[in-house]
Amino acid sequence: MFDDLVDATTGTRGAGALSTWARVENAACAHRVATMAAMLDETYALSGSADRDQWCLDNLDAVAAHIGAAQNITPGAASHQLLIAVALHDRFPRVAAVFAEGLITYALVKTVVHRGALVIDPDALRALDALLAEAFGNWELRSVDKTEKAIDVFVHQVDPHAVRRSETKARGRSVEVHIEEDGSGMATVLATLFAHDAKAFEARLRNLAKTVCPADPRTADQLRADAVGAIGTDRMACLCGNDDCAAAQNPPATGVVVYVIASDETLADPTATPESEPPAPRPETPAPPPEAPEADAPPISEESAERAAIDGEEPPLFDKPLRDLTLTEALTPAPGYFAKLRPAAMMGGQFLPGAVACRAAVGATITRVVHPGQTPPEMRYRPSKKLADFIRCRDMTCRFPGCRIPANQTDIDHTIPWPHGPTAASNLKCVCRRHHLLKTFWGGENGWQDTQLDDGTVIWTAPDGREFVTTPGSRLLFPELSAPTAAITPTGGPTPHTAGLTMPRRKTTRAQDHARRVERERELNELENELGADDVHAGPGDGEFLVGGDDEHGRARRLEGDPSG
Repeated sequence: MFDDLVDATTGTRGAGALSTWARVENAACAHRVATMAAMLDETYALSGSADRDQWCLDNLDAVAAHIGAAQNITPGAASHQLLIAVALHDRFPRVAAVFAEGLITYALVKTVVHRGALVIDPDALRALDALLAEAFGNWELRSVDKTEKAIDVFVHQVDPHAVRRSETKARGRSVEVHIEEDGSGMATVLATLFAHDAKAFEARLRNLAKTVCPADPRTADQLRADAVGAIGTDRMACLCGNDDCAAAQNPPATGVVVYVIASDETLADPTATPESEPPAPRPETPAPPPEAPEADAPPISEESAERAAIDGEEPPLFDKPLRDLTLTEALTPAPGYFAKLRPAAMMGGQFLPGAVACRAAVGATITRVVHPGQTPPEMRYRPSKKLADFIRCRDMTCRFPGCRIPANQTDIDHTIPWPHGPTAASNLKCVCRRHHLLKTFWGGENGWQDTQLDDGTVIWTAPDGREFVTTPGSRLLFPELSAPTAAITPTGGPTPHTAGLTMPRRKTTRAQDHARRVERERELNELENELGADDVHAGPGDGEFLVGGDDEHGRARRLEGDPSG
């Protein structure tokens, strides 16, 4: 079928080709999703898979890690794709067939899986699958909201208690932080709060903005934005630059740690006098003659101008009126800043322009990272702080393919296990706890294996024999951190990779947790259908609900577990 779709694109052009290739794309996505479900089936077919369902890193996690490495995506994205694949394969085979023909998109498939998640009766599920597959034969374009409502109509036909309820706005309150990937060093914060908390938050921002002196160059909006960043402290750092500023005498302090990697020249103060240069001798006559002309102010360096370019009002686009410009001048804007200072990066790999890195260094503790060079191994299991700091700054993230967990949230792993492998930079790397467990308990001769080179490159070999190469995250911005370190020499015989270790276990399996959540939401739906949505609210406990006043005193009744109680 897929080959027929590809053949149908031959000789097409324009809108016809676009439509045909869109269908091919959908069909290819269906094959990719089906492959994920097949990978999980193969894992379940292996000996001992039933026991591994209660492992902390269970069968689904292991397959998701392989999927993430193969597609170079994060573990969260891989797990989500695998869950969609399994639900489509096991619960909606007819919809999967329509998907394989390229008639529907992956986005629509995700909506079907989500909106139909509460249908548990096999007959009702088969009926829903048939209704949706038939409807998708002539499906019209709809918005996301209308698509969900249309699918909910089919769900209600087969099982009224399985319709997903929309969360109230209060229950959906959240704070989301999105770090921009465009290299600007900026982030967007989206928050939905209670109105009274928002008022208090606004007042807090105003009070923080007032802790700087009037000479601070930032605009009101910039001060409010920086106040959000300083919300964990009791004041903001003043940027006026005056030596006698009272606001600058009390720098901010916080228990929150944010790791930023920057070079010495980025953080160097261009106005500071080098330590090797002796101070100028004080003249015997401190005051110049009255008739001496006033000295010119020292020129501002480009680096200093770049540091100041992120504050204050926007500079004019042109240095003379528009009517005096030639066409060439009008179409050639003045060169911007962010060019001279060497860029930095946050632990995790997010790019920071040099000027933003300088701002992050205000009031920060600066620790020098030392490249170990050809230093011999340390004679202990845990690396010293100096060596650990280097490993984290070199790697910046978890070194498993596709994983982006910041290095400061990872374990430092011996590639060749200790004590057979030494504690040296060429044998150490950052691995998050999830992938550390994967290597330890899903490794061995037929599992995940890793090899590390002396420049920090790690070569991972998957259970199917494919290799995935990851390089240190600092290699692009700080190549000096990837300079080769001392080669290692394993000692003694190899130690079994699980010697003396036990995989942490779940109290219940993933399937049991899912079934309990579905049953709880179905019970809540049933109560809402019987009593009215305004009278039922989810309680604090599992399987617990609060029901609006139905007794003679108008008091709330509490139902635990049994909705008929």
